Amino acid sequence: MTEKKESKAPKKAKKPAKPKHHAAPKAEKHKAAPKKKGVKHKKKAESAPKEKHKVAPKADDVAKPEEKHKAVSKAEKVVKSKGEKPSTEEIAKPKTDAVSKAEKVAKPKEEGASPDEEKPKAVKKKKPKEKKEKPIEKIKFSGKKELSKDEKPLMKRRFSERKGKPKFMRQEFNKLKRLDEKWRRPRGIDSKRAVGQKSKGAVPAIGYGKTASVRGIHPSGYYPVIVRNPDELKTIKSEKEAAIISASVGRKKRNLIIKLANELRIAILNPKKGEL
Repeated sequence: MTEKKESKAPKKAKKPAKPKHHAAPKAEKHKAAPKKKGVKHKKKAESAPKEKHKVAPKADDVAKPEEKHKAVSKAEKVVKSKGEKPSTEEIAKPKTDAVSKAEKVAKPKEEGASPDEEKPKAVKKKKPKEKKEKPIEKIKFSGKKELSKDEKPLMKRRFSERKGKPKFMRQEFNKLKRLDEKWRRPRGIDSKRAVGQKSKGAVPAIGYGKTASVRGIHPSGYYPVIVRNPDELKTIKSEKEAAIISASVGRKKRNLIIKLANELRIAILNPKKGEL
């Protein structure tokens, strides 16, 4: 048997088979994130270009088209009347009223001095109103009384009685710092001082009062009487009594009281600064 030689093309080398892996899941389409209420997106704000502030042209550089047209027409009329051609500079650069006003403002008032160097005007400060001092009436009669022979032993007795009396203080004033050295009646149900226990301190009673002949005398020797207007001075007996002007009385009425007291020779026991 005859062998037939067949011309066969060389076979291409087979590529090694790729190992089968799990197919990758298809990329899901990008889902937009839910918009948050009340929050602006920063990306939009960042991507938007910032607009530059446009500088307005000055009045010197730009003139209104109507003013230009008027200036050119005037130049043409003058040329027609004279029969000469206008120069290009006259037509191109017409002087308008707006330009001339702007030039005047730009120039400083004084030569050699710029408008920036001008000093600001000094502001005048309002002076405070001076209060007029009210006149003060002087007191002629004040001080201690000249005691008679009968009054001298009474004044001695008054001072001696004062020395033997205790100082009446409120309950537990020595224990609590907030309490002042004043007398207040004890109101407690179980208070030993209210009952009258001697070890708890003295309580005011009728027995501590002064004798009737000395009671109510001022250290100056007069019997004091409170005065609120000039008419009340007329009831005072200047030999035994003296006036104490009420604290509620103002300067105007106080001057009237002092003036009348000086005329009636009545002593005033509470003089103020500048009255003596």
